[in-house]
Amino acid sequence: MTENIYIIGDVHGCYKTLLALIDKLPNKDNKICFVGDLCDKGNNSKDVIEFVKSNNYDCVLGNHEVMFIDNVTEILKTNKIDEESSFWINRCGGKETLENYDNDKKLLQEHISYFKTLPLFLEYKHLKTKDNRYLVVSHSHILSSWKYKDYAKDSSGFKALENECLNSRYKKHDNTNIFNVYGHTPLENPSITEYNANIDLGCFFKNEYNSGKLCALEFPSMQVIMQENVEE
Repeated sequence: MTENIYIIGDVHGCYKTLLALIDKLPNKDNKICFVGDLCDKGNNSKDVIEFVKSNNYDCVLGNHEVMFIDNVTEILKTNKIDEESSFWINRCGGKETLENYDNDKKLLQEHISYFKTLPLFLEYKHLKTKDNRYLVVSHSHILSSWKYKDYAKDSSGFKALENECLNSRYKKHDNTNIFNVYGHTPLENPSITEYNANIDLGCFFKNEYNSGKLCALEFPSMQVIMQENVEE
């Protein structure tokens, strides 16, 4: 049984930085899990997604994967890109993502299908902290809606949990039986408390937020491994 796991923060298309971080991991045979937002903003989303997919690494759904699914599905359906009105293209890094695929419609569809398989959260009940909290990985941090995790996916409770896992920022909540590792909101340094950890260090935002690093958290040791952005 796996005794440790490395959780990796938001990559956002920074493929060279990801490879450099993987090379730094001291125990590469351990399981690896990503917090989502593999794509957009950086110039190599296609390679990041294919790397995670082909290695069968664990990954949860992020808000940028949702935007990719929605927008690329529409583009493939209509064969038209509405650059003027697209929030994803103009504000969320979708332009760089589409350019990276160079109109490879087959691969775009494959990656849509892959994203649709990603779970909202992953539970690792055999991996626990010293105070007996088990690991839960999500894209953003989980608040009080965790109590709805076993509700039907079309229920209002689960929809609230879905919104938290994809979009919540800044608010803190202690779900006493879990240790929640997530990303979504870029920080200068990892934020690790007794009940959660934000490991998004704004990898794409080189020279912004005093950040521009990709982070891996080894759980349950809480060892942090960081890699500066090395994209060209």
